[in-house]
Amino acid sequence: MNSALQFAPATDAQRLETLFRIFEAFSTCGEPDELARVLADQLRDLISFDHLDALIFKENSNEIEWRGWGTEALALPDLPVEETSSWHVFRSQEALHVADWNADGNFPQLKRLLENVGHKIGSVIRVPLTTPHRRLGTLGIASSNRNAYSGGRLLHAVAFVWCCPGHR
Repeated sequence: MNSALQFAPATDAQRLETLFRIFEAFSTCGEPDELARVLADQLRDLISFDHLDALIFKENSNEIEWRGWGTEALALPDLPVEETSSWHVFRSQEALHVADWNADGNFPQLKRLLENVGHKIGSVIRVPLTTPHRRLGTLGIASSNRNAYSGGRLLHAVAFVWCCPGHR
């Protein structure tokens, strides 16, 4: 993966075209893992990342219904979901943007586990997936580089498309 992980140069028209392709692709996907892979493939036109995941919780529960990896899965052995950035974003319904994962004091258990299994995280963006009917889960990307992302507007747009009626 490219070590300079940033938003790829793109015009507004290119961003809208990518969102349209994502919307179309979602309508043809049947399985969660397929959704995450399609999303990762489409987003690579606009943004570089090392990891992409989408996570859906069972309704009114902290139990994960499914998790789709658009990239290689990160092994998180025996980590309580309440100790993750996904749970934090799901519960707060606020986006999380951590420019420097190592300098941030949140999620210490998650950081130790990722470090112990050899995963290097530099920066993270995670947004809630929510419909008018319920909170679904989260969508996140991570880079091995610090300060890789200047903002999460694109990821918010993708989360909106994901939650459009007929896709979930």
